[in-house]
Order: sequence, then C-alpha cells, then structure tokens
Amino acid sequence: MTWTLVGEAASPWSEKARWALDHHRLAYAYREHYPLIGELSLRLRARRLKGRVSTPMLLTPEGPLIDSFHIARYADAHGSAPTLFPAEHAEEIAAWNARSEAALGAARVRYLDRLANDRAAKLEQQPPAFPGFVRQLSVPAVDLAMTFLRRKYGMPDSTAAEATLVFELEALQRALAGGKRHLVANRLTYADLAMAVTLQFVSPVDGGHIAVGPATRAAGIHPQLCARYPDIVAWRDALYARHRRSEQPAEPVQE
Repeated sequence: MTWTLVGEAASPWSEKARWALDHHRLAYAYREHYPLIGELSLRLRARRLKGRVSTPMLLTPEGPLIDSFHIARYADAHGSAPTLFPAEHAEEIAAWNARSEAALGAARVRYLDRLANDRAAKLEQQPPAFPGFVRQLSVPAVDLAMTFLRRKYGMPDSTAAEATLVFELEALQRALAGGKRHLVANRLTYADLAMAVTLQFVSPVDGGHIAVGPATRAAGIHPQLCARYPDIVAWRDALYARHRRSEQPAEPVQE
C-alpha cells in the first residue's frame, strides 16, 4: 500500500511525520505544499473547506490525517519496525510532543522574522519550476504568504516566543543531563523525534536530512541559542546519525 504525504521541505512538523514513516519503512509519495498558493488544494485534500488546515497531511484510504503526531501513530499501527509509542510510556511521549509543539510554534516566529528581511531566502521559498525572473517578481507573494501564516497560526510577539522556546529547550537540556541518549524508555521513541526537530530553527540539521537552500538554512540559525545549548544540538546530531535514514523520498510533485 502506498500513501501520499503532503508537506513542506523546510518544515520541522513535516520532518516529524517523514521520520516516523521512514522509521517504519513505509512507502509513500511526497507532494510539496506552498503556503497561500496551495491553500485551496490543501483544503480539498483535507475535505475541509472551513476551519484551519495544515501540513503535514497524510492521504490514506481511510481519509486524510492531519498533524505529525497522528501520522506517526498511524505509521506505528501499519509498520513493522519497533514501536515509537510503547504503551507504558504513552503519557510521557504525549507530554514531550506537547513541548515540541510549543517550542516549534515559538521558534517559527523568530524564523519568519528572519525571512522577512532576507530576499535570497524568499527566492528559495518559491517553487523550483519558477524561472529566475518569475521568482524575482514573486517576492511580494512570499511576503503575503508569511503574513498569511502569521494570521493562520495566531503567532505571539517575538519576545514571548523567545521566552517559550528557551523554556522548552531548558526542559530538554535537563532531561538529557548526564549524557542520556533518549528521553523515554532508554530507546528511540517519538519523544526523541519530536524534540530533535525543535532544533531545526536553532541549528538546522545536516542538509542530507532536510534539504533547503543556503539562505533558508541561514535563516534557521539562532547564534545565541546555538552557543547556549551546544549539548542538545550535539544530542540531536547523534540521534540523527544513529536513527535517521539519510535518503529523501522520491522527487516531490510540485503543487
């Protein structure tokens, strides 16, 4: 059976879903979504014309699944690799996922702030099929897409977002004190995946895992937090080295 994952290449949320699917060696097609211009298509796939829809979205025979946590649970039910959700640690894993969502939501604010002042990154955010002159002319459309995202997700101001991100990274650092390799059960679980990707907007992981352009990658770097949390960045890198398949899905179909 083959599923289709609709996601965004630079999105940590999409990476959580992809990692869970890849962990279970499940075959899936991948379609790239572009905010604002792909909104109608996303709603049609979600079968939801009202309310908020977002990526990642897994299209299954049973219907669309929205949210990386639900997608990972689905992958766990259909895959053959060791579970990422051991039943005896379900509450702990759900709690770490909640922390991941809080951290990512906060980190996205600062990421969009950086993108807003980076023309090169805005050019990279556009579909690769666009020729260079079209990309130059379409930069205002990227600005509109970023405004759309801010309204869609009701983002806090930068100061509050920074405080939330630091709060969650401090919790991760404390949990890993003493050189722990995993957050729960002394083995890989979804808690590890969820918290590892929170660092994508602090210190982007190696490009072989999440392929983005150089300007987009630079926009994801937070120099102060990189210097403050080198231990958890190193933990993330080691986790990827041990547990993340390096190959990307088949060439995505552009929306």
